[in-house]
Amino acid sequence: MFFRKKTFLIVALSLLLGVVAVLNYNYVLKDKNVAQEDILEKEGPMNAELVKGKSEEDIMANSKNISKEFFIDYRLERDKNRSQHIVLLENIVGNKETDKDTRGQAQKEMINLVKLSEKEMVIENLIRAKGFNDVIVFIHDGYVNAIVDAENLSAAHAAQIQDVISKETGITLEKISIATTN
Repeated sequence: MFFRKKTFLIVALSLLLGVVAVLNYNYVLKDKNVAQEDILEKEGPMNAELVKGKSEEDIMANSKNISKEFFIDYRLERDKNRSQHIVLLENIVGNKETDKDTRGQAQKEMINLVKLSEKEMVIENLIRAKGFNDVIVFIHDGYVNAIVDAENLSAAHAAQIQDVISKETGITLEKISIATTN
């Protein structure tokens, strides 16, 4: 009975943490959106600071006119978020009172995050090795999105990028989206 209470408590705290994270994200995003609208009215075109608060879908839809700093800023933000997630998982794994199943799930999630980060980095490096200035790759839920720093992307170049992504992830071409920055 005591074991079930611990499990319930851990699950409840995890859910509460998730709710707080979502609320915090929405609160920060609303503040950024208001600030972004003010900046747009004053300064005009979108820059890297305005892109920071946007979702992945927004970035893919509005990938035009993204500055070079976007790629650096995005990677830093992605690494920071994943590091925070891994720290939370490490706390679950390191807690002696956590049951084995929960610890095992946390360990699997940590391994998945590390593999995902490594896979995205490998794909980005392989695409850059093909001669592109820079690229950001998002792997999620069986889909891959890539934003390539290129003015125009020929069908041959797009096919090269899709080929790299497909070979590294095993994801079919229909589930790979590519956008350019200009």
